Amino acid sequence: MQANREILDLSNECLLFTGTLTGYTRQEAQQLVIDAGGKVLNYCSQAVTLLVVGVIDKGLFEELTTRKLVWAQSKSIAIIGEAEFIQLIKRNI
Repeated sequence: MQANREILDLSNECLLFTGTLTGYTRQEAQQLVIDAGGKVLNYCSQAVTLLVVGVIDKGLFEELTTRKLVWAQSKSIAIIGEAEFIQLIKRNI
């Protein structure tokens, strides 16, 4: 689940979040993206270029996925985890 991108300019990206972030609230993470010049959506859209996946809590026998994750995979949208998101934000602020 990684975006294969060495240097990513957030001003050219539109991010979507799914799952629970552990280091930031969803609102804080979204504001960091905006502060770095990027865009944020709260729904699946053709404009989305990057999905950030936090912790996905499911029951013991439920598949660890979300509607947004399934959608992003079907559209070949780049997907990164929270640790990669934090590194990305640090490079863009």
